[in-house]
Amino acid sequence: MAVNKAGAASELLGFGPGAGGLKKLRITYDKNGAWDGDSVEALFNPHEISRSRSVGWYERRVAHQSSGWTWADTEQQFLYVGAETLSIELFFDTYESRSEASALQRAASFVLPENPFQGSDATDVRRLTDQVAKLAEVDRQTHRPPICRLVWGATYIFTGVLTQLDQRFTLFLADGTPVRATLSCVFLEFQTKAHYRARELNSADVVKTWTVRRHDTVQSIAAEEYGDPGLWRHIARANGIANPRGLSPGTVLTIPKLDS
Repeated sequence: MAVNKAGAASELLGFGPGAGGLKKLRITYDKNGAWDGDSVEALFNPHEISRSRSVGWYERRVAHQSSGWTWADTEQQFLYVGAETLSIELFFDTYESRSEASALQRAASFVLPENPFQGSDATDVRRLTDQVAKLAEVDRQTHRPPICRLVWGATYIFTGVLTQLDQRFTLFLADGTPVRATLSCVFLEFQTKAHYRARELNSADVVKTWTVRRHDTVQSIAAEEYGDPGLWRHIARANGIANPRGLSPGTVLTIPKLDS
């Protein structure tokens, strides 16, 4: 009977549920702005990947009046779709079965002899985890951390930047050398300017937001958004602006849609 070595090892090594087993993940990344094949390898559980995305909506109160009665209602208006995040745990193990190892550890070595991180002797697992940690460091050439592509086999799982890294070391040698680690990673979907332009809401019939810049006026904003500075009152009313020239830089304004 065939043995699911990765699945058995994941249970024996305490890496989590063995259902489906651990798989090899390759993280390629750009270096100095170029993709030259640089990569990091790790084990992961494909049954424990989390993806999330936020969608922004603006809620405003709308006043109504009829037959002498006045009341307020709320209206939901779409603003934006946020970048997706991917959360994943990576497992590293450099422990090699030895004479003082327990029967359980020797069994793990038997069922997973091809463990890519085991050598002839146990080594410091940080030589591997440090490669992941470098994905959160600023590249001297690009002045930003690298862009990462997560690959499982021949399938691209995600393209993004590492925004959070938590490292847990769970096994140590007698001299304190860590030989087993779990890294919890969060990657944020990478968006180029082309992606943003493709998603821009350029039409005047949708609600948008505007971050006020120095020297902006409601008229100049209306000219850029609507193509007509004379439509500034729509923006002023939507944001309760009394002085159309007294805008503070950094203020986020709602740009209402133009009713046809």
